[in-house]
This record gives sequence, C-alpha cells and structure tokens, in this order.
Amino acid sequence: MIAELKQLKELVDEGILTEEEFSAKKKQILGL
Repeated sequence: MIAELKQLKELVDEGILTEEEFSAKKKQILGL
C-alpha cells in the first residue's frame, strides 16, 4: 500500500498524474 502511494506520488512529481487524480487514487487505495 505504501509502495503504491509512493509510486503514485512519483507520477504526480513527473507530471503524469494531477493532484486530483492522485487524491482519488489515494482514497481508492486506502479504501475511503
């Protein structure tokens, strides 16, 4: 789970994902 979040954060840092997409995926991963 933590690894997934780190991977997502890297995608945001690289400009592949937006902050909104990151937040949505994070909630999905955390089951919120």
